[in-house]
Amino acid sequence: MTAPRAAILSVGDELVLGTTLDTNSRTLSLALRDIGLDVVEHRTVADDRGAIAAALRDLAARSAVVVSTGGLGPTDDDLTRDALNDVIDGGAAQVEDPVARADLEAWFAGRGRAMAAINLRQALRPRSARIVRNPGGTAPGLAATVGACRVFCLPGPPREMIPMLESDVLPAVRPAGAPAIAKRTVGTFGIGESALAEMLGTRMARGREPAVGTTASGSVVSVQVVARGADAARRVAAEAAECRAAVRPYDFGEEDDTLASALLAECRARGRTLVVAESCTGGLVGGMLTAVAGSSDVFAGGWITYSNEMKSREVGVDAALLAAHGAVSAEVALAMAAGACRASGAGVSIAITGIAGPGGAVPGKPVGTVWIAVHDAAAGGGRARRFEFPGPRDIIRDRAAKTALQLARWMLRGEDASIIWERA
Repeated sequence: MTAPRAAILSVGDELVLGTTLDTNSRTLSLALRDIGLDVVEHRTVADDRGAIAAALRDLAARSAVVVSTGGLGPTDDDLTRDALNDVIDGGAAQVEDPVARADLEAWFAGRGRAMAAINLRQALRPRSARIVRNPGGTAPGLAATVGACRVFCLPGPPREMIPMLESDVLPAVRPAGAPAIAKRTVGTFGIGESALAEMLGTRMARGREPAVGTTASGSVVSVQVVARGADAARRVAAEAAECRAAVRPYDFGEEDDTLASALLAECRARGRTLVVAESCTGGLVGGMLTAVAGSSDVFAGGWITYSNEMKSREVGVDAALLAAHGAVSAEVALAMAAGACRASGAGVSIAITGIAGPGGAVPGKPVGTVWIAVHDAAAGGGRARRFEFPGPRDIIRDRAAKTALQLARWMLRGEDASIIWERA
């Protein structure tokens, strides 16, 4: 059976001009595909009533489902509502929806704010459309039919759009008789996508069920596992477990797990406390750890020792060591880590010192050179490793922070492997 066709329309000057990244299209495409629709087109148009209307007509003529995002706010450049009205009701006067108005009034009242008159525009809808309620904001969505096509217009902010997509759109457009679908995502770090594919081997063969694929983002390579049909949930869980075993120790978790949450879980399981001493990453590691709710039970805190003076004063790095080896060295990284444990009484510490660029390179230490040390107070020692991270400053710092989290996790687990950016 041929899957019904779907198209995605993104509305907004900021998207056309490139000042805002369109992440909604990716989210929508994955979600629609996963329920059995064939996504055939993504289209982006500016805040232009005629252009939006023309896009809706064209996409609806060739698709069973169209989902648009953006252009449902209260201002004059929010034109999706008017464009849809032009398409389905010929531009006739719109009506105020009593449910939409009540939701708007409740939203403002719940925040102790007066509602501006301009917001009442969001309670209007074309006569032939119905609203899609928005529990997370002031812009209700709209649902209508254009010929044989079902059209859904949703607000642009993902925190509003995604719950509406999941609660209203996907159940409405899921094809009858579509097979059950289950998905699992396994996160890995420290290995390239091609090397990971080699470790997965025939599991990634096209046409295999469950299907296994990889995607890379933010230096994390994710293994996507999708099972369809009877017993999909059990089969996808079993396949994900086999994939994790195949790529160990690079795997760090599933679904919403992060490197930080995985490290915290390891510390928690072993009753260990954790501190950090950061130089070139400037607090990124600490920020990643404190972004995880409940991290305070094992993460004690840390230091940003950016200058040599701070390294000596705060975590006890000997000035003679700095003079002899330089701040970016194994010796200084190990001293920072040991000093952090000593000063805090924590059981495990991470230390990072490096050259994030764009300047600062010296002979033998190019931009991207970073030393990372992990110290285990119980064992009375630690290990420092040298990396050369490619990319601009922000990428170098991000990769260094994530690498440090993975190395600390491995130390606690008694695991080890080569990291893609590691240098002897």
